[in-house]
Amino acid sequence: MKLFNGKKLIARIDLLLADPRLEPEALLRKRWTWLYMIVNFIGLTCMTSLGFVWEIWPILWFGYALMITQIVAIPLFRITKRFDLVLNISYGIIVILAFAVMLQIGGLTTSMGFVFIGMNCAMGSVLAGNIRWTIGMFGLYCSTIILLGILQPYLVTPDYITPEVNSFYFVTDAVWVNACILFLVILFMKDKSRYEKSEAEKLRKIDEAKTQLYTNVSHEFRTPLTIISGIADQMEQHKEKWLQNGPYKIKAQSQILLRLVNQMLDISKIEAGSMHLNLIHGDIKKFARYVVGTFNSLAECRHIDLRININNESLYADYDPEKLMHVFGNLISNSIKFTSRGGKIDVSVFGNNRRGQDMLCISVRDSGKGIPKESISYIFDRFYQVPDEYDQIQGTGLGLALTKELVKLMKGEITVKSTVGVGTEFIITLPVTKEARKKNDHGVSMIHSDTINSIVPIHKRDGEQKTNSHISIEKPILLIVEDNKDVVEYLITILKDYYILEVAFNGKIGLEKALKIIPDIILTDVMMPQMDGFEMVRNLKNDIRTDHIPVIILTAKGDFHSKLSGLEIGADHYLIKPFSEKELLLKLSNLLKARHKMQKRLGSLKMLSHHGNMHYKDEMLFISKINTLLEEKMENEDFGIKDICSHLNMSRPQLYRKFSALTDNSIGKYIRTYRLHRAKSMIESQSKNVTEAAIDSGFKNLSHFSTSFREEFGYSPSELL
Repeated sequence: MKLFNGKKLIARIDLLLADPRLEPEALLRKRWTWLYMIVNFIGLTCMTSLGFVWEIWPILWFGYALMITQIVAIPLFRITKRFDLVLNISYGIIVILAFAVMLQIGGLTTSMGFVFIGMNCAMGSVLAGNIRWTIGMFGLYCSTIILLGILQPYLVTPDYITPEVNSFYFVTDAVWVNACILFLVILFMKDKSRYEKSEAEKLRKIDEAKTQLYTNVSHEFRTPLTIISGIADQMEQHKEKWLQNGPYKIKAQSQILLRLVNQMLDISKIEAGSMHLNLIHGDIKKFARYVVGTFNSLAECRHIDLRININNESLYADYDPEKLMHVFGNLISNSIKFTSRGGKIDVSVFGNNRRGQDMLCISVRDSGKGIPKESISYIFDRFYQVPDEYDQIQGTGLGLALTKELVKLMKGEITVKSTVGVGTEFIITLPVTKEARKKNDHGVSMIHSDTINSIVPIHKRDGEQKTNSHISIEKPILLIVEDNKDVVEYLITILKDYYILEVAFNGKIGLEKALKIIPDIILTDVMMPQMDGFEMVRNLKNDIRTDHIPVIILTAKGDFHSKLSGLEIGADHYLIKPFSEKELLLKLSNLLKARHKMQKRLGSLKMLSHHGNMHYKDEMLFISKINTLLEEKMENEDFGIKDICSHLNMSRPQLYRKFSALTDNSIGKYIRTYRLHRAKSMIESQSKNVTEAAIDSGFKNLSHFSTSFREEFGYSPSELL
């Protein structure tokens, strides 16, 4: 067990000296100087004790005076903001008192090492970081030394200052002062190392944030580009079919790209200090009604009740219409994004007075999913996203960061209150000024159409995605797991002629559908609500019912780590958006061809019974479990598909689909064939006669056994004898 823990001690000292008024660097200096003062106080106390033992009275009164000074200075030092002033005044007193003692004990020649005390104080003043006070302290110390040199011929050494006492104190003071300086150097080096590690950690986090930004921006760009590129190809190939919906979809996706680019440019302008306010004087309530009204259609499409709680009393103030449109737009669109069907959003604008200053308050409150408590303090940080457990609708993390920067630019504040499962409220407070020029239309005409288009998404009323209620066996079944409805529509367009399509809009539903229908192949995105693509694939590959299904991950996350993660969990291919239609079709076709190749190799009983085949290890594990059950229950004629389903925890359709996918054969036919081959083996080895072989292989009806045997092998069982 450690008797001394330096980190805990430093943490306690930092807690003791904590002062919110000071910057981190100043707090670090405060810790250094406080520790230096404590070490000096201990040394002076020891010196005073020795003076008492040897009855050296100048040292006694010096020690008492210094202890009183330090007893006052140390607590005062802890609570005051100007700790450097307290330190230098107390050290100045020590230098003057040391000078007075040396005058009494005979000057420099018999200084007993007191010459080092002033030097120690001058060194200590460096810690406070005030260069003027440090120069002054060195000047004071040097002045006392020069004055002692001038007065030296006139000073008399008292009898009690013997050469032995002088030497002892001189050596003791020299060692003590050097120990203090060493302590100072070690303290500085440790803190310097800790500071460098802290800076390195900050740089690492900045790098992580940049990497996350690039990943998120890439994702945000790739998905719209996939839709734009794909629909453009479809319009070229099928002009009549896409003439009506194609341009609308391309325009909607281009506005998503425009919004992202504008956010990045706006943040860049704010950082560079090149974004300025264009203030007008108008009725902000009328302006707010106009802005909120632009979102009414979007809210109706999402079946969300968007309310404007603004009374008819005018509220005139100075504001920038474009900037305020961005603020309103980001908050309202976020609320719509995270509020479920049937939810409510309330927008309020009202005046307030705070400490004699007229203030404008804007509130956007929703009944959405809410923000977890631990994330609230970070949501305005650039690139920050609420963890996937709560926020599965990913973005770049720029919207709220830009909102906060714009509010700060308007000299306002933004706060948030939220409860998970209840809702979120954003409150903006802006100072009311009345100096700008009046605008009769309250700034509505100053909002460019590009701004509105980039903030308010183009939308159509949601339609339910049609899926197949009846599964056909003529085409392979392909399950699409993708949360973007435009991407789903595009994929359906290019795949519907080749596959029976099933659709799921998140990983959780995708997993449930895959377990229910056992598709022939799965095409999935990564970043999705409730369960991401990686987790869904991991669950599928760890389940005996679905571990054979080929999976293509289709995503905008194109970084090497994401690719590696996808392949490690069992994905067969990783296709990056935007993708080529031909490439997608080719990859799907190749995976199905590989499956047919596997079916051909596993299609014979000889291959299925060969447990040592390692090329299809996972597939053979499933077959091996069925074979083991058949061997154990061989004599039981009633043992069949129902019992196998029960043992493997699978439904009858799941077993049929799984077994057919592996062998291109039916499970019922396989059971009969397996029994017949076991009976044939018994007869050929002459270990059983025909009747015994039939009974031991599960055929109680000898006539049925003979008929089945002839159908399977082309001759009767008796011909083997």
